[in-house]
Amino acid sequence: MSTEYEDDLELAGRVSRGDEDAFNTFYAHHADLVFGFIVHLLKGKRTDAEEIWQDTFLAAIRRLPSYQGQGRLLSWLYGIARHKVSDFWRRNGMENSALIGSPRDPRELMDSGPLPDEVLNRSALRVRLIEALAELPGDYRLALIARYAEERSVEDIARQLGRSYKAVESLLSRAKAALRAVLSCRMEDL
Repeated sequence: MSTEYEDDLELAGRVSRGDEDAFNTFYAHHADLVFGFIVHLLKGKRTDAEEIWQDTFLAAIRRLPSYQGQGRLLSWLYGIARHKVSDFWRRNGMENSALIGSPRDPRELMDSGPLPDEVLNRSALRVRLIEALAELPGDYRLALIARYAEERSVEDIARQLGRSYKAVESLLSRAKAALRAVLSCRMEDL
């Protein structure tokens, strides 16, 4: 077992035993990433995402004693989030969001949209990007998510962070460079 998995397992154990510092670390490292993942699955529906995010974290806290380090803690949380989103779809009369607006004749799929391997490549890229974002310092991660995932303006981010426009531009520049470096290292490991 690698040290990352051991660290995740140790953190999960400490949170399960009620360690407040461990909970704060757990929340700080994973809350924004899980929320972004849920927003992505819901195609930007933030109000629904907030409710599912809360359900996800409540379920995760209850299930943490069963986490055995079989994968990264963040991946485990994504699995819980995926199930909570599926539950949401079922409660709202949807089988799966991918089925909404699907053509009646499956042959229509051959002429429109990406091929299955393209979808898999995009999904794999998205997972690598989310994992790389998780490795960045919190202020870098928050700035990149606000700017590129939430499509907020630099001015808006500056107001939120209480920084000047130029300071946020600089932060975003450093954050992009750090993200490039992490992704570059990950690509070399493949």
